[in-house]
Amino acid sequence: MSYGDLFRRTLARLLAPVVIASAVVAVYFAFWQVDRSPRTDVAEVDAPTVAIAASVPGKVISVDVHNNASVKKGDVLFRLDPEPYRLRLEQARAELRAAQSEVAQGERNLDLERANADVADRQIARARNNARLARQTQERLEPLLPKRFVTEQQVAEARTAAADAEVSLAQALQSAHGANRVVGTLDTRKAQADVARATVALAERDLENTVVRAPFDGKIVGLRMVVGKVVVPAETLFTLIDTAEWEIVAFFRETELKAIGVGSRADVFVMADPERRISGTVVGVGWGVRSEESATILGIPIVSNSLNWVKVAKRFPVHVRLEGPPEDLMRVGASAVVTIGPTRNDADAGQAAK
Repeated sequence: MSYGDLFRRTLARLLAPVVIASAVVAVYFAFWQVDRSPRTDVAEVDAPTVAIAASVPGKVISVDVHNNASVKKGDVLFRLDPEPYRLRLEQARAELRAAQSEVAQGERNLDLERANADVADRQIARARNNARLARQTQERLEPLLPKRFVTEQQVAEARTAAADAEVSLAQALQSAHGANRVVGTLDTRKAQADVARATVALAERDLENTVVRAPFDGKIVGLRMVVGKVVVPAETLFTLIDTAEWEIVAFFRETELKAIGVGSRADVFVMADPERRISGTVVGVGWGVRSEESATILGIPIVSNSLNWVKVAKRFPVHVRLEGPPEDLMRVGASAVVTIGPTRNDADAGQAAK
């Protein structure tokens, strides 16, 4: 064996443990880095969306936006024919005026009924006073008749006057009873006025809803509506994306969730431009997913006869709110790569995202 072969063999023996140790360290460092900063390429851009629909039925008379347009909160999206709702509002206002007139007339009638009742009460007081005086006169004259201080005619007249006074009192009581019963309330008429007032409010609201406005800043997608289309309530006409609340929904393995928590920093790379890093913050970690095998019939679980011996880790959604994302990259459903935790630098992170 030559000296060169001996040298190379000796060098190989010396370097082999170093290479193996370096490989072990590299593998350990890789697993440590993955465990400390989990990464997933199963992620997509998301944002709140609202299905735009009309609140009232009607015919579209104008469409004020176009597909993929940006709109501001309060911008007019489309208009419905307002004429039927304007006529309905005029009808409701006329019915309200009629109901209010009925209430006013009822108040006048009620005042008159109360005045009649007051007169009847005063007549009762007068009749009682007359009856009392007539009885007193009769009681005073009757003892004088045997002594001949008064005549029988005077006593008879006193008795007749007392009887007439009692009859008058009875009539006054009956009249007052009837007058007080006639005095009613305005509850029914006022309730009718309240109904008419609510009908006016609903008609005003329906008329206002013939103009559909954007509920927030966003982008129009899926618009295929044209002038002349007849729409019904709850019919989805197009979708509005809320461009102020962009986020990433990333799916991480359950074994990686221990390194993820609300408030964790995240680096996001949208596949349309993987060189550009977007910062984000974890705002939520999913607490449950449903398995495809989870099925029940009549409350009895269905269990497959064949079991998969390879246990695959489930993925749970992690919501990452983006901070100042570039508008040109934000599209709902766009693919992305997400890394939780610190990255080395923009260049290295961009290469990792590839």
